[in-house]
Amino acid sequence: MAFNLSSTVAEEETMAWIDAWFLEIWTNASSASLSANVADPFTFHLPGGRRQQISHDSYLTYLQLWRQKFKSLTFSIADVISQPPLTVVRYRCQAQYQGGWLSIPGKKQVIQMTGMIQFRHEEGQISECWLEDSSFDLYQQLTGYLK
Repeated sequence: MAFNLSSTVAEEETMAWIDAWFLEIWTNASSASLSANVADPFTFHLPGGRRQQISHDSYLTYLQLWRQKFKSLTFSIADVISQPPLTVVRYRCQAQYQGGWLSIPGKKQVIQMTGMIQFRHEEGQISECWLEDSSFDLYQQLTGYLK
């Protein structure tokens, strides 16, 4: 794991809220962890330049729908680069696809996704994030498109 902070309390604190994002919020849709680690509302930037102000209730609803489509989520962190208030995380995700994403039937196949997310972390909470992920590769895995 690459990290441009010296091994300090700041590094440990950064890794704690990163772990909370992936292991508690994304993997388990934890409302308590979302409240503890993310501003309400927060700004979410999506691929293609879309930007949304998202409340905790809206985000939890989205995560619960995502978890119905993708089960057994596991995340691994490849790199973390932090220059507060911004932190960039490169990650890999594995899950079992159940169906329902873009009307693609589920075959309980295991999928792999990669992505990078940049966070703005201020006053102890994530206030903004930018997501770039491998959604097109996921589409290819599920449909066999361009094989």
